[in-house]
This record gives sequence, structure tokens and C-alpha cells, in this order.
Amino acid sequence: MTVRSFARERLIAELAVQRVSALTRRVLSSAINRRRNSQISKSDASPVTVADFAVQALIISAVHAAFPDDGIVGEEDARALRQDPELARQVWELVSTTRLDEDAECDALLAAPRSIDELCELIDLGGRGAGGRTGRFWCLDPIDGTASFVKNQQYAVSLALIEDGREVLGVLGCPNLKLADGAERVRETCVDEEGMGLMLSAVRGHGAIMRELGRGALLAPTRIDRRVPAGAKGAAVVELKDLHFIDSTLSTATLSEKVHKLAETAGAPYPGTEIFSSHMRYAALILGGREHVQVRFPAARQPRWCIWDHAGAQLIYTESGAGKITDLHGRLIDFGKGRDLSGSYGIVAADESVHGKILELATRMLETDR
Repeated sequence: MTVRSFARERLIAELAVQRVSALTRRVLSSAINRRRNSQISKSDASPVTVADFAVQALIISAVHAAFPDDGIVGEEDARALRQDPELARQVWELVSTTRLDEDAECDALLAAPRSIDELCELIDLGGRGAGGRTGRFWCLDPIDGTASFVKNQQYAVSLALIEDGREVLGVLGCPNLKLADGAERVRETCVDEEGMGLMLSAVRGHGAIMRELGRGALLAPTRIDRRVPAGAKGAAVVELKDLHFIDSTLSTATLSEKVHKLAETAGAPYPGTEIFSSHMRYAALILGGREHVQVRFPAARQPRWCIWDHAGAQLIYTESGAGKITDLHGRLIDFGKGRDLSGSYGIVAADESVHGKILELATRMLETDR
């Protein structure tokens, strides 16, 4: 059976993410220079707020023009822009001055809003998008990890294509990502000061790749292949005691104390790698060792998890051969329930040789809590 390549979708998605990744670096650099001794937050018309809206508008403009029959699910809507003309003006100024300025031919492939009214309409396409079980829709998170973004740490721009409830394409822009030496290849404070960061992407059935981000045409890719050939050195199973947990103790959506308890039960050290951004935690898994794992126990007080915090990065993880992802009940993650992951409970992402053992420990913990 022929595996579809989604070649045009991938090209538009990767160029769109590259264009807005450069935008976020420009915003961040300007904010740091202007407000080096001040804290910026998402609660006002701050640089992160402006960047969120600008990124969503530009990505939706690109994919909607290229694939007008596809649905779109995005995190933001345009109510704040319609209520605050000054905020709308700031977003428009950023959007109207962003392009792939090192390659006019690539830039011409990407549509952009032509007015503030169109900008708001495009943002709302994502804000009111419903997703669902059938057909195609794009899912995006304009800036994942706003708290780390304002600190000039790790954050991500994510874009995924969902078809009939499952990921078929994932693109992750990591504008601050610089790979570190040693076991923790992704570190919160190891930032690319000289370049533009890295992009990770995958198409279902075609593996995963990584490339440097730029300002024009896409740069040459490197294949990410974490599969261990049968019989090869290092093909032994991962032991529970050797697990390296990727987690965020600052997240209010998950229960890190339960992850800590699971690590103690497994005889593994904790903490391992601490990353705030949800998508950057997936990046740490993709680029880490076979012992790198992630377990997320939902916080009961939190609403259901949003699909844009997970879609795309999970596909890159599995296509890289790094491991398997299920919920805490051993079910595949369900991206066909609309705007949230109401069909899944929690997450276990781990090398296939140890995934079942982790799932068993997590199940025992859940049963004890009943």
C-alpha cells in the first residue's frame, strides 16, 4: 500500500512555521533590549500577547489559502483585538512586516493578511474551529511555553495536520533550541544565541527529520532515526532504574508529585530534565536517549487538555522511532474528540521495551488512589 507523502502540505507547513519562528525571535530580541530589567507577561498587551496573535494569523493565512477546504483549530480568538484597537495595531504592524526575506520565491508561497479586519477573521477561524472525527483539520499552538518565552528559554511553535482523528503531519519550530552535550540534550537555559534554532517535523509513515531554522528557503534536513536494529549493540531493554524523566514541576495541568512517586517506585532518579513547554518536553524525548520517558498524570482541578498542546509533536516522537505513546489506560491518544483530549487520560511516552512496565506501575498508582 502506498503511503501518502503530503508533500505540498509539508512544504507549506514547514515554511509557515519557519516564517513565524523568525517573527518570535524578533519580538523576543526587541523585548529583551527594551525591557531588560522588567518582567513581561501574557496578562496585558505585552510582546508575548502580540506575538501569539501574529503567529496564529500568519500560520492560518498560509494554510487556509493553500488548503481552503480544511478546518483549523487554534488556541486564540480575536475578541481582544476587536476590543482594543491599539493591540490590534501592534499585531498588524508585526504581521505586515514579517516575511521570508532571504527567498522571495518561498515567501510568495505563503499568504498573509491584507488588513486588520482580515487578520481578525483569520484568527477567529482557529478560535472557533471544532476539529472532530472525520475529515482534515490543522491544529496550531502559536507559542507553547509563554512563561519560558518571556524568560528567553525554551518555547515552541507547533502545527499539525489531523485526518480522520489521527496525526498525519507534524511540524515543531523550536526557535531557541540549541542541543547540549551529554544526556540532557534539551535544556531550558541552553539557548541558541547565534542561529535561529531548530525545526523538527514528520509525516506518518515517512519518519522524522530535523533542520536548522532560517529566514528563507528550507535548509538541508537530517533524519532522526532512534530505532535500534535487532541484534545491534544497545538493543537490550531499558531498565526501570535507568529511566530519565522529562517533566515540569511548574505545570498546573499535571501532577509532578505522582511522577516523582513513580520514579521512586521504579528505582530511578528524579528529577531528570525540567522543561516548562509541553511541546519542548516532547522535543527532549525525541532528541534524548532511549531511557528518556514522560509520564503525565492530569491534575483533577484542571480542565481537559487541549489538543494543540500535544498534536504534531507526538507524531514526530513515534515517527523518529523513539518509542510509543498511550494514555494511562494503554489507549492510543485520541485527536478526534474536538478541541480537547477528552477521549484520553494522561500520557505515557517511552521506549517500547519499557513502556508496558511503566504503564503497569502507573496503573497500580491509579488503583491505589481510588
